Amino acid sequence: MATQESAAPLRIIFADDAGDSRTIAAFASLSVHLDDLAIAKMDLLRFRSELEGDPDLGIPIDASLHAQDLAAGRGRHVHRPGLSGAARDAHLGRCRGVIRRGLGAVAGIPRARVTAVYRETDDYGRDRPALQRAWLARINAELAASDEYGVVMVDGDGTEASLIDAYHDLPERDRRVKGVPLFASARINYFLQAADLLAYAAYQSVAKRPEREFMWGWFGAALPWADGPCAL
Repeated sequence: MATQESAAPLRIIFADDAGDSRTIAAFASLSVHLDDLAIAKMDLLRFRSELEGDPDLGIPIDASLHAQDLAAGRGRHVHRPGLSGAARDAHLGRCRGVIRRGLGAVAGIPRARVTAVYRETDDYGRDRPALQRAWLARINAELAASDEYGVVMVDGDGTEASLIDAYHDLPERDRRVKGVPLFASARINYFLQAADLLAYAAYQSVAKRPEREFMWGWFGAALPWADGPCAL
């Protein structure tokens, strides 16, 4: 007989961080219902196919997207060293627009949940792990409220122990996150690349860096239903 736990809905939660390594740490996640995972992948593949087919961008469908590089117009597939003046500005605008288009793709995923958190800090090494711990507790509470379970996947190689420690800090009796967080490279995972876009956009919405003013409202405009960005 199936147990109540095994019958409960399951979500896959893809997460990544952002911040400036000095004054603000940020973390964001995309939660996809297991039953919607194939549809969500098709949505992201459609977004990537559009980028590859865009004559002004031509970003290969298997290329890794990084929001920080897109915002600066740098990287192997978007850097155009021969451009200058108005042509360079127009290309930079198209590169930055990829972030906005990615947020729109995430917004279209059925039953998706987006969570974004941040913490202002004067000790990044102390507060970044603390923020991840608070984020995981928030995710766990969200899963409990909807009577679901979740598997967490994070961009990285597993050498950082803070999220694993955060998992073990969750009360075992009320633990809705199943197993320690899994680590994978965003280079080959469209969902983790989407989490990167979310984290960077959420970070810019609270950091209010003058050089990224064009992004200040993007996260809220694309994802008005998101949880956050919340200060934790």
